Amino acid sequence: MQKIIFMTGATSGLGKVAACNIAAKGATLIAASRNPEKGEALLTYYKEQYPQGRGRIELVDCKLNSFESIAMACKEISESYKHLDMIINNAGIMNFEYKETQDGIEETWQVNLLAPILITHLLGDLLKASPEPKLIYTTSGLHQGTINFDNLEFKDSFSSYKTYRQSKLGIILLTRYLAKQLAEKQIGVYCQHPGMVNTGLSRSAGWMSKLIFKWMGKTPEQGAETLEYLIETDSEELISGEYYTNCQVAKITKESYDMDMAKKLLDMVKGYLRDYITEKSLVFP
Repeated sequence: MQKIIFMTGATSGLGKVAACNIAAKGATLIAASRNPEKGEALLTYYKEQYPQGRGRIELVDCKLNSFESIAMACKEISESYKHLDMIINNAGIMNFEYKETQDGIEETWQVNLLAPILITHLLGDLLKASPEPKLIYTTSGLHQGTINFDNLEFKDSFSSYKTYRQSKLGIILLTRYLAKQLAEKQIGVYCQHPGMVNTGLSRSAGWMSKLIFKWMGKTPEQGAETLEYLIETDSEELISGEYYTNCQVAKITKESYDMDMAKKLLDMVKGYLRDYITEKSLVFP
């Protein structure tokens, strides 16, 4: 696989598994790294565990809770590469206490929803230059309900579950919306639910939640299967705009197909990102 791929959430968990497996098959995997030690650990792990790997992993400093950091990372990538074959927005968090970023935004909402859309926007021209471009987002089965447009960040009544759920529903909605918008450019847009995986997502949870993740969660290797399936499968065999789990399309909640809601959400996302977006854009036509 001689592909050039940008990926978030590649330094740990299922993302680490997928990144190493794909790089080993020949891809150049550009991994967003917010922590230099974890980034270097990924490179060391790949070198030691995949000595016959045909591709390589590179690091770019990118903190998803900072729009400025994202913009700098995307600028660095744009100056180093002429195209990207895939953008994989895999990183996600679930804070169990309210935390605000330097941009003044609740962190779960920014990292899980706003950051992936900003990355897609800033790297869109590179993606468009690929012969078979793909956009892949990691979402969650915890997406039930609707979008609370009057309280997107739950600042006054914070709930870790509600904030996480809403961010993941938002990703599904925007996956479907962008798939329609980008169809004429032949860009495949997909989201995937890996299942409950025993990863660092539960690191700030209480002891009961950690126990559930430990005893009932999939291994990172099992959790990476659907993501690797979307990466490796030809676009002709996939359905753009769909939600995949267990390596197949799944029918989910009726709210996740509401394109009026998706359009309203994207308009609000534009407001958050107004200082970093341009009028001419792959993502915001």
